[in-house]
Amino acid sequence: MRPLTTLATPPRAGASAAQPSVPGPATAARSKVLVVDGQTNQALACVRSLGRAGHEVYVASDRRWPLAAWSRYCTAAFRLAGETVPAFADLRAWAARAGVSLVLPLTERSCVLCDAARPAGRQAGMTVGCAPSETLLQAFDKSRVIARAATCGVAVPPTEFPDSLADCHAAADRVGFPCVVKARRSSVLTAAGFLRDPGPAYVASHAELDAAVTPRRQGDEWPLIQAWVPGQGKGVFALCDHGRVVTWFAHERLRDVQPSGSGSSLRRSTRTDPRLRGPAERLLAALQWHGPAMVEFRDDGGRCPWLIEVNGRFWGSLALAIAAGVDFPLLWVRMLEGGGETVTAPQGYREGVIVRWLWGDVKRFLHILRGRPAGFPASYPRRSQGVRELVGRQPAGTRSETWDRGDPWPAVGEWVEGLRELLAWMT
Repeated sequence: MRPLTTLATPPRAGASAAQPSVPGPATAARSKVLVVDGQTNQALACVRSLGRAGHEVYVASDRRWPLAAWSRYCTAAFRLAGETVPAFADLRAWAARAGVSLVLPLTERSCVLCDAARPAGRQAGMTVGCAPSETLLQAFDKSRVIARAATCGVAVPPTEFPDSLADCHAAADRVGFPCVVKARRSSVLTAAGFLRDPGPAYVASHAELDAAVTPRRQGDEWPLIQAWVPGQGKGVFALCDHGRVVTWFAHERLRDVQPSGSGSSLRRSTRTDPRLRGPAERLLAALQWHGPAMVEFRDDGGRCPWLIEVNGRFWGSLALAIAAGVDFPLLWVRMLEGGGETVTAPQGYREGVIVRWLWGDVKRFLHILRGRPAGFPASYPRRSQGVRELVGRQPAGTRSETWDRGDPWPAVGEWVEGLRELLAWMT
């Protein structure tokens, strides 16, 4: 088994690397890149992409055996003491000793922490690969996203921003039942750490509202109350250069990890639907977004798609985009290295590529076993369907998200960490 010990100091530079597999200048300098959130699928996709292109890649995570650290392209791994300012200061010192020049945070929390210490990172010679704070907040704060969407003609489900519990009940009457209760921000940093966001709650009546509102209140900020709209969750993916979209990608969700709505466990690359691309492009331009982004909609195929949220970071199904021919991580690194130079990207990609996240299907099956979430108004899969999805025949040509013949160990690591997660879930 590949050793996965956390390193207090970086190893000797000069680890072997594969030849670049993505078009680019043959003489381009290769960077030392730190990929944060190494436990995520998008981290593994980034490590493989950048490692194959010849970059020296380091991984950080608060997990003991993060998924991306199992990759042959991981030079060294650092275990964070937590998602706190001091823990990230320790990481920054470690990365500086390694000579890291680029830092790629891949979740909202790490974006917030890396951005907060951007000046210190700059002094250490590191570029942080996420948008600056004011731009980040426009995407991470749902109230700001909705306000900006209204200015550029992007449809949003009827939404209320109450300022008290009584107003939450009044807001629910205004938008109608069933409704969705959401925390205004997914990641709020305080002196004690991040406030917890339990995710959206579906509410069918006033009797259920208090229990949904209380855990989603963040200090003085009450959660938003939004009308539930029918349709399928759809997203478009983009890499932006200060509001200008450099390249697009889209996929069709064949199975969601959470049947009530979430990231996908089985997905297929598809053309970028103009009905989604148009409003997404207007919104990203209005935000002056810089870097990767996913714009998510709810679409019933008839009315204008409803904007649900903007994720201003790389997404969990990133490996599918790379497999289809859009290497977002490598393009983003080229932008960060370019010092303002315009980066061009292929405007086409292969449609019909299917990638399956097997552990995501295991988690989906567990969600099916638990049953329909309280208040969820749409249909929900039966257990028999869950069994067929998990162990039955998959669509022709389906690829694995984590298994790679030239880099096999992450597929093992996924099950090691997944079983630990399963045991924690059961206890």
